[in-house]
Amino acid sequence: MAAHALIHPGDRVDVCVGDPQNRAAVGLIVRQLGAEIVGGAGDVYVADEWTAEHDPGVVAARARGARITTLAELIIERHDGPWIGVTGTAGKSSTCHAVAHILRAAGRQVVMSTTARSGNAWPDWSVASTPGAPGAVLIAELTSTHLCHMDSLLAPDVAVVTVIRPDHPDLHPSNDAYVAAKARLVPPAGRPAAIVLPSDDPDTLAALPAGVVVTCTFGDGASPTPGAHVLGDAHIRISDGHTAVDVHRLGGTATGTRAALAGAAAAVALGVPAAQVAAALSTMPTAPHRQDPVGQFRGAWVIDDTLAATPRKTLAAVRDFAHRNPVLVIGGDPAAHPPGDLERALDAIAQAKLRVVTFGPMGDNVAKAVGAVSTAPTVMGALATAATLAGEGGLVLVSPMFAMHPAERERVAALPEA
Repeated sequence: MAAHALIHPGDRVDVCVGDPQNRAAVGLIVRQLGAEIVGGAGDVYVADEWTAEHDPGVVAARARGARITTLAELIIERHDGPWIGVTGTAGKSSTCHAVAHILRAAGRQVVMSTTARSGNAWPDWSVASTPGAPGAVLIAELTSTHLCHMDSLLAPDVAVVTVIRPDHPDLHPSNDAYVAAKARLVPPAGRPAAIVLPSDDPDTLAALPAGVVVTCTFGDGASPTPGAHVLGDAHIRISDGHTAVDVHRLGGTATGTRAALAGAAAAVALGVPAAQVAAALSTMPTAPHRQDPVGQFRGAWVIDDTLAATPRKTLAAVRDFAHRNPVLVIGGDPAAHPPGDLERALDAIAQAKLRVVTFGPMGDNVAKAVGAVSTAPTVMGALATAATLAGEGGLVLVSPMFAMHPAERERVAALPEA
């Protein structure tokens, strides 16, 4: 067993993971490692990925000298092959799906979650119970509350940071702590990893440790670094350092293109030739619940962007679809946002003079600020009203800005008749 191992034979492991399948996955790994699960005060504390960094249970475990980890880290530690870690404030899941598509198209075996909720790529039960063939590439989406609880944090073969902006004020003691958690994926000098960063985002680059050696980049504009870059309005250049291949600019939205670029750069960093990456881009699918065109509902076309649970993500969707004059559906359950973000987003939506339908508890709260046409108790009720407003062939954009239950997302994706 490696010297960095988080769980050793005979260890007592305190599992604080709420999801039943993920608890089962932790139990499976603990038994395989010859340790035992206890009700508290163990040598190892396995935190849930939605546990706050300053949660009393985590603080107490650290104070008594327990090793802190997550299910994701346990899966990464026992993986027999290369792995790609993806973090960022937005675009993580879409980037994971993009790089998985490219690697599969290039003939590489991929291990990635198939059961994490809402199409996320968090390492979960599906990966723990079926780890994949030796040498397969593990793709791991890692949130800030994975990273802050990972005591070992093995260096990935490829580390991808999509973007860093203020977020999750309820889960970290400060924005600096949130940024520091994200930056933990980028290994310090001397630890092997290919590092993929946005070439056109100085705020994200400034948030990372000084002296980071970037392997590949992605973004708008030419770059001397290998990766994936949009050149003007016409095409994308994929470069692996030896060969450059130009492809027509992707259809779809700017946000979707961004994730495809990040995924392409990650594949290049792992060693996939530029020509194979370029070929895979032409068949890139949309990730679930992320600006996903799911079909027609009562004659109107519907975009399922129900994982846009922050003001910044909703505004990005509004910008992407503004040219189609959508009816916007926003609302959901209360959620903490960085100071000022909500006010700026509501003001921008009001000034855009979009037709807006709101839903849920937060729908009532924000309806007046955005000049909502109507409000409804549920997202499906709001969607029905929005479809009527949009009319035959019109567009409805469901981009809630607040938290939604996963079951509500699935109802939007399925488009049942109300």
